[in-house]
Amino acid sequence: MTRLARRMQTLAAIEISLVLCAIILAGALLAFGAYIRTLSNELRVTQTQLERALAKTTLPDARAGGAFAASLLLQGGSEIVFLDSNTRVTVYREHRSEPPTVTVRRRGDLSGDPSPSGPLARIILGLATAFGLAELFAHIGNLYIIVRANDVALVATVTSFLLPLVIALAIAVACGFLVARVLTRQAVRPLDDVTAALQRFASGDLTPHVIAADEGHELASLASAYNGAIEQMERAFAARDRANASMRQFIADAGHQLRTPLTVVQGFIAILRRGGFENPTDRERILDTMNDQSRIMGSLIDKLILLERWESPEASRPSEPIDVGRLVADLVAPIADANPERRFAISTESGILASIDPTELGYVVTNLTENALKYGLGEISVRVRHEDSTAVIEVADQGPGISAEDVPRVFDRFYRGAQRDVAGSGLGLAIVKRAVERAHGRVTLDTSSRGSRFIVQLPQANSERVRFELTERS
Repeated sequence: MTRLARRMQTLAAIEISLVLCAIILAGALLAFGAYIRTLSNELRVTQTQLERALAKTTLPDARAGGAFAASLLLQGGSEIVFLDSNTRVTVYREHRSEPPTVTVRRRGDLSGDPSPSGPLARIILGLATAFGLAELFAHIGNLYIIVRANDVALVATVTSFLLPLVIALAIAVACGFLVARVLTRQAVRPLDDVTAALQRFASGDLTPHVIAADEGHELASLASAYNGAIEQMERAFAARDRANASMRQFIADAGHQLRTPLTVVQGFIAILRRGGFENPTDRERILDTMNDQSRIMGSLIDKLILLERWESPEASRPSEPIDVGRLVADLVAPIADANPERRFAISTESGILASIDPTELGYVVTNLTENALKYGLGEISVRVRHEDSTAVIEVADQGPGISAEDVPRVFDRFYRGAQRDVAGSGLGLAIVKRAVERAHGRVTLDTSSRGSRFIVQLPQANSERVRFELTERS
């Protein structure tokens, strides 16, 4: 148990013990008060009975009064004093089972009265007086009569209950410590659990352990915060694992993509060093092939550098809104002019603004259009429209489409599916996806109809637009 828990337990034990002891002492005082009230009632009853009995007879002196009182059935807690001009007679019973005791002294001599002893006698008698216990006086004939409580019997009766009271207080203190221990353990359990979990982390055990958090607990927020941190850590570990797996796959794919053109170049260099292909035509063909392979490697490296630069947080920058429809039309028109054998259907709207870098939008439109040229058949449709507050760019072809098993991975780096015989690096769609994400948009592939239809959705910056149609190019 931590020092904080021990301090909390000590403070809680003191508080609970004090409360329990206060309850016991309050109950003891209430019982004492009830006892004093009962004793006062007994004194009044004794006085009333004595006055009624003396009213029927005449007593010559205090001795006769004492003898008369001794013949009555006095209560055990009562004491009667008779006074005349010369004599003082005290009548009392030390125990209920014993006969009354009568002491005769000269008036003013108090040695015959019962007197309590002990360190607590004054305290008990003072409390009795505070609770309303008083002497009762009567005057009959030439006699003065005092009816009061027997102090010895009173002190003895109260003292007999002190030991049970002390035992009850000790039990209250023990219960206070036990209850405090239980409550403290429950109170600091989330703190202990979090401490134990952090100690496991410090020792090298990084296995996440979720702590059960009771919403009604005082430290539930601590356990909830720890569980939230654990969830974040699990997500970070999962992201790290995915990143590591992606990096391994990336390295493997990049090595594979670069190996082919590099092998071709190295092979031709070896042939040229041996003096082969002295024919100028063959030598020119070799140089052209090496140049093509070099361009392929250069293009692949440029795309990898582009993707890496876009992954960097410093690459994010605000973009001014641009007219998506006009820019898409300007980008697709040269591609259509360069491929007169393919039919293009271009439909755009002006005034649809989106916050995206024009160069990055150029990568998106160019890559999608060139993919439709390489992998698709028939007409290539390029449309720009708006849906609510979204700018939508669609590029569709009428080719064989993409198989269902390739659709989930079509935007992965270096993934080319079944059509590996077509020249390409497998990075075009990865660049498209990252460029759209940088503009807070999304790109999806729809294969529900013939061919492939890529849909780019960008947050629209302005709703004003003017629709215009470009003529179809064929």
